[in-house]
Amino acid sequence: MLQGGYMSAGRRHLHSHWALYIVVIAIIAVGIASGAIASKILPPGQAEQLQTRVISAFQSARNGVDYSSLLSLAVTQNLKAIGLILFLGLTVLGLPFIAALLFFRGFVLGFAVGFLILTRPTDGIFVVLLTLVPSSLVFLPALIFAGVMALAFTLWLVKGRQRSPVSLSQALLLYAGAGAGVMVLATAAGLIDAYVTPGLLRIFYG
Repeated sequence: MLQGGYMSAGRRHLHSHWALYIVVIAIIAVGIASGAIASKILPPGQAEQLQTRVISAFQSARNGVDYSSLLSLAVTQNLKAIGLILFLGLTVLGLPFIAALLFFRGFVLGFAVGFLILTRPTDGIFVVLLTLVPSSLVFLPALIFAGVMALAFTLWLVKGRQRSPVSLSQALLLYAGAGAGVMVLATAAGLIDAYVTPGLLRIFYG
């Protein structure tokens, strides 16, 4: 019964916000494409610096990783991104800033993918599968859901609040509960970045 209730609520949510899902996914996709293009036109000096950092990261994986520092950095970055998007959803003027953050996170991912493939022509795709895909499989759904939640709440504040049977306090409670779930996903993505990714690099490049 409980599982059926969650599935029914999920279907209602998708039916009510399908247009926002398309918008959010499109913004992130444009960001990813833009980042991939930007990686191809990076000045040689900056490309060399980034390549040095990539090599250093591989060496660190071989020699041992400070998991606590890596965990703190990964989780903090993820929670900041999701938290800021959710906060902007509480503001009437948050729409363009939410879109900008979604685009930026997509841009960073696209740039990383493009740079690794360009600078490591023999194993770049494999490195992407090891380093970026595992956490992205968890973080991207969290980012998409957070973006939809934030945009939907902002639009509700602007034009739907007066006609809605849901009070502001109830809406805020629902928003906070869903936001907490998204934060859990963001934290899980950080855990993958800190523990799973270095382990995979050590297995295949140690």
